Amino acid sequence: MKLSNVYITSVYVIYIMPVVITGIFTENVCKFDQRCKCSNLSIEVYCDHKNITDGNIPHFQKEVHKLFMRFNKVMIIPPTTFNHLETLTELDLSWNRLSYIEEGTFYGLSNLKTLSIKGNYLNYSLEIPNDIFKPLVSLTHLNVARNMLFYTDREFHTFPSVFLTPLNKLQSIEVDAGHPSLLFRFSNRYLSLTHLTRLKIDFCWLPSVTNLTFLYLPYLEYIEMTNCKIQNYDVGTLPKRKKIRYLDISHNRLNDDNLLTLMHDLLLHDELQVLKMTNSFPLVLDYNPAYLTSQLNETKIEEIYVNNNSFIEIHGDKKNFMLPTTLKVCDFSNNKLGKFYFGMPYLSTLNLRNNSLGTYLSSERYTNSSKTELRKVDISNNLIYDLSYSMFHGHVKTVKINLSKNKLTDVTFDLSHLVSLKELDLSSNNIGGISSQASMDTLHKLSKQLKIDLSNNLFKCSCKNLFFLQWMTANLDMFIFKHKYTCQFDNNDVVYLTNVNDIVKQLEKGCNSYTTLMICVTMGITAASVILFVGLMFRFRWKLRYLYYMTRQKYNVFNSIQSSPDYKYDAFISYADEDTDFVVNEIIPNLERDDNMKLCIHQRDFIPGQEITQNITNGIHQSRRTICILTRSFLDSYYCMFEFNMARMESIYSRDGQNILFLIFYEQLRPKDLPLVILELVQKQSYIEYPNDEQGNFVFWEKIKESLV
Repeated sequence: MKLSNVYITSVYVIYIMPVVITGIFTENVCKFDQRCKCSNLSIEVYCDHKNITDGNIPHFQKEVHKLFMRFNKVMIIPPTTFNHLETLTELDLSWNRLSYIEEGTFYGLSNLKTLSIKGNYLNYSLEIPNDIFKPLVSLTHLNVARNMLFYTDREFHTFPSVFLTPLNKLQSIEVDAGHPSLLFRFSNRYLSLTHLTRLKIDFCWLPSVTNLTFLYLPYLEYIEMTNCKIQNYDVGTLPKRKKIRYLDISHNRLNDDNLLTLMHDLLLHDELQVLKMTNSFPLVLDYNPAYLTSQLNETKIEEIYVNNNSFIEIHGDKKNFMLPTTLKVCDFSNNKLGKFYFGMPYLSTLNLRNNSLGTYLSSERYTNSSKTELRKVDISNNLIYDLSYSMFHGHVKTVKINLSKNKLTDVTFDLSHLVSLKELDLSSNNIGGISSQASMDTLHKLSKQLKIDLSNNLFKCSCKNLFFLQWMTANLDMFIFKHKYTCQFDNNDVVYLTNVNDIVKQLEKGCNSYTTLMICVTMGITAASVILFVGLMFRFRWKLRYLYYMTRQKYNVFNSIQSSPDYKYDAFISYADEDTDFVVNEIIPNLERDDNMKLCIHQRDFIPGQEITQNITNGIHQSRRTICILTRSFLDSYYCMFEFNMARMESIYSRDGQNILFLIFYEQLRPKDLPLVILELVQKQSYIEYPNDEQGNFVFWEKIKESLV
């Protein structure tokens, strides 16, 4: 039995409870009248658009709390229709054909809090009972707007206030007001409504508002007067209690002076939280930065809407730069702004959509704040071709950025500060791909939380853009509206990226062949260039070395090439260290002491502290001839061969081709042991062999002297 009970209970819970829950949260046909729908166990009743007339109004159950009977054809409500609905809290009879309300219509509705008879045909000249609303002792919200004021009796320019005096608890009212030619003001009967804090003027015609307009509505905190055709705003128009929290004066035709007066009025309302001035100043071009800064600093402003106007520039100055610390929403969309710049460390939402900020934002930012609380930024439709690299620096809390409908071709601005970003709208730009590796890396780090919209761009399906397409494939879940992504190949064919993987594979196959070819061509050109360069360097190595060392002298290159006819030395002696005795014991005595010649001997005449190569080139350049003592040690010595080649270069480039080299074969050397350049001189008879005997020595030194003179 216990198991059976448990089973039955389980079945009840599984099958019955969903039915109950469904009944609570869904709409069903009402049992008392199939024309209506009921929800929440018949607590709420909807009888909209059912062609209900005076004679077939449903008989509602007394448990109804909310009743909606909108868009029907009721002209007069029988007095007993609602008398039994003691729990009714909301009644909406808007957009019927009511022209008259009988006495007793609202009897029994002592708990009704909200009543709407908007959009009917009430004819106030038909002597509607003055105490028609007297039974509504709990009413707090009343909507009597759009009741054909100017089509019945022109005496009535608003809902007659005599009907309102019994509504002691009324907090908000929506009425019609105004006259195209007469100065309008609300009746003094409104003074008795001490709880009335909200006023919405629906059908409105107030060419001028003055200090009399709201004189008898001193308790107002929320005023909405949109589309009122206001052309003049006088000082002191707002209620004198100075407690306005919400003001909507949108869709009017105010001028510069009116704007100044309005902002001056708001200085006195330190409780102001929301200010809406949408399309209020269609002909005003300049917006004083003080209106957004210093004049609102004493208020509690949280939201300001100045969209759909014609302002061309707004930026802070030294006195008026920081936005109020309480301001969270700033909307200057749909203007003509070419510049916008303020300090905004506490702003949460910035809307600059549909302006002309493209040129300005390409190099500047809209704020100087190094750290901001901005969460939503909209700068779409601003003719932006490029953004300042640091545009979003400090935006660590930003979750949504809209850059759509611009002219961006790439994402070159820094995204690294956008660590909280969840939505990035780049749709309808000219983006062919993202070339910045840093941008792609940042977006990849955010891929688990971020959604990017790149629809209505035309990507480039090319080898150059392959890396971006591969990255996009790897992060495909991050992109939304992918069915709108298109890609253009080099042959101008355009395809939808419905299957980006296939297109990437196709490009990879084509680009690999192309890449291999380009690598081979590049390597070939590089190798040929290197070989040519090395060959030229080797071919002219001694010339280059000679010129290098010559330029290191105190004279310039041109002076060094044109040598002076006066030489410091008669001969430069080039020899190996192993042959020093021959130089000291034979050459110096025979040439310097006997014939007063001056020789350059490296062990004696080189300047201490100077590089040996520099000493060699200087010594050869300052000597009339260069004598090389050829031995095996000479041929094996690096510096001896260096001296030989430098003397050869001196002959060619500084002595107009004159040979200054003279070779002394101090040892017997076979021709095959000699370098080619030395063999060339031997063939030209520019050498002499040392005889090493007394008679031969005399002839030897005489020939040496002749070659030096």
